[in-house]
Amino acid sequence: MPKSGSRKRLPERVLEFVQGNGLVFAGETLLVGVSGGPDSVCLLHVLKTIIARLGIEIHVAHLNHMLRGAESEADAEYVSALARQLGVNVTSGERDVRGYRMEHRLSLEEAARDVRYQFFAEVARQVGARKVAVGHTMDDQVETILMRLLRGAGTLGLQGMQPRATWAARGGEGHFEIVRPLLEVTRQEVYAYCQEHGLSPREDSSNLSPSYLRNRIRHELLPLLRSYNPKIDEALVRTADTLATELSYLDSQVSQVWERVVAEEDQALILDGSEIKTLHPALQRHLLRQVVSRLLGSLEDIEWKHIEKMRKALALPSGKRVVLPRGLTLYGEEGCCRASVT
Repeated sequence: MPKSGSRKRLPERVLEFVQGNGLVFAGETLLVGVSGGPDSVCLLHVLKTIIARLGIEIHVAHLNHMLRGAESEADAEYVSALARQLGVNVTSGERDVRGYRMEHRLSLEEAARDVRYQFFAEVARQVGARKVAVGHTMDDQVETILMRLLRGAGTLGLQGMQPRATWAARGGEGHFEIVRPLLEVTRQEVYAYCQEHGLSPREDSSNLSPSYLRNRIRHELLPLLRSYNPKIDEALVRTADTLATELSYLDSQVSQVWERVVAEEDQALILDGSEIKTLHPALQRHLLRQVVSRLLGSLEDIEWKHIEKMRKALALPSGKRVVLPRGLTLYGEEGCCRASVT
């Protein structure tokens, strides 16, 4: 990776990345999720620097997850003060993540993500925004790829996070587009930017806890991998980029066969199992991922093993069913398989 001195200044690079990937367009209002940590603080400051050239408005959203007591309350106060200092409107809120976790039987990380994004959806509707910017960096990308690899993700998961993605609520109530302007920026560059501009982000103590898989990857696995290959981060990102390119080709192939093998009916998709089975296995899997995306709005919580269960379910006897995460259900019917959300 080139040294920072040989690169353009961060706001210029982010501007080029935003424009090159069509993340926002002139006249839009962009909601910016700000936790108070270095990544999101850097994101907000950079966006404030370039909004005039983008021709957009920004609005800050901050959620208190009520998980760290006084520390969480101090985060909220910090974000509100920073937004005022930058002349940006902010909407803050708080939600009972632990209660949501118990109700839906999720991990704490999953529950926090769900609640946070539901809050973003609410605020986005209030301020007329269709997109939410989050502060994921290149380091987050590397950690995500490794985390998905360890969990047995397929090619779609291993392409990592994309500059643009759609988020949909579990119950289908609320959705928006996630944009990641800092996806080609390293965490080291984020810290350097904050220091250069006199920003004092909050540090989340939970980021040091070994109870979270991402933290163990960050503090234990990645340092070990870098001892084998100092450029492992670049290698993983390059692999993800290659997969993303190849998956775009599969997208075009699925488009060509979709109408022949899938029919839409009463909020369900009817799959012609016999016809789908004639396709190459790689195309079968990608088509079924498209089925999931159409029904659930995203592939969140859907892993390689679930796609394989769907492939087997194409031959379900009439009257039998298979239930997958987020209520995705496949029913065997006469000569076909019905996919719907229950």
